[in-house]
Amino acid sequence: MSRPRGCFKTGCFGCLGAILLMLLITGVTTLLAWNDAKSSDPRDEILTPQATNNGIMAGLPGRVVLDMSQGDFRIHSAKPGEGLRVEAEYDAELYVLDQEFTTQPDSSWLFVLDFHRTGSGMRAFLQSIFTKGPSANINVYLPPDVPVELVSNISQGGVEMDLGGLWLTSADIQFRQGGGELDFSEPLKEPMSSLRIKCAMGGGSFENLGNASPRKLVITTSMGGGEVDLSGNWLNDCDAEISAKMGGMAVIIPGHLNVVRDGEASEAMAPSNQEVPEPVIRLHTKVKWGELEVIR
Repeated sequence: MSRPRGCFKTGCFGCLGAILLMLLITGVTTLLAWNDAKSSDPRDEILTPQATNNGIMAGLPGRVVLDMSQGDFRIHSAKPGEGLRVEAEYDAELYVLDQEFTTQPDSSWLFVLDFHRTGSGMRAFLQSIFTKGPSANINVYLPPDVPVELVSNISQGGVEMDLGGLWLTSADIQFRQGGGELDFSEPLKEPMSSLRIKCAMGGGSFENLGNASPRKLVITTSMGGGEVDLSGNWLNDCDAEISAKMGGMAVIIPGHLNVVRDGEASEAMAPSNQEVPEPVIRLHTKVKWGELEVIR
């Protein structure tokens, strides 16, 4: 019987050493994450940009940029007369909350909110497992009495957005690696110029979009599912582009709406005989490795 060659034995010891090293690294990482989780710095903060208090915001258009991840988020309208406000409950040992408010040369204003978890990789993952207490909760209240352009990027978390009653000029909303619910429960102050929604690696529900009456509507989902409800009080025509990739999409269309899908109006979607015709929704759909169903 031949003896194992030297290089074979060396290879075995090399593999064993690599395994032991990986176990050591995992153990140290776990110990560090456990030690991090023992300390906490709970915060309960209310943020009000300076312009809210001195009247700069009153009547002037603004832009709100929300970049938030790994938490529970809610975005809704403030009460009439109230300004922009953020209520945050989080652990400062685990999360970072930054805000910036600036006045632009044209007298408009810009508010940027950045909320994310500190650290990355395996240590941050284990730290989240060992940490006790409630998850991060962020509530954003948008002023209803001034025109606002909204940009929202939400990842790795859940978000509920009820934008009814606001004065939104446009909105660009992105959900990634999580679930999102968007509702316009009341008509906006004025129709939006555009509404763009992108949902990736997660699910989304978008309701009563007619109350927003966007002139341009673009909804894209990938690696997930979505439901689009075009109900609401449409005030103008709309060019709508809805696409789904590697997932399913359902588009709900109220019976009274005039809809032209991909350049053709079916009999079921023909205009009704009214003195003032209903707005026309020019719907363009695209599907790749998935399914898109239009429900009338």
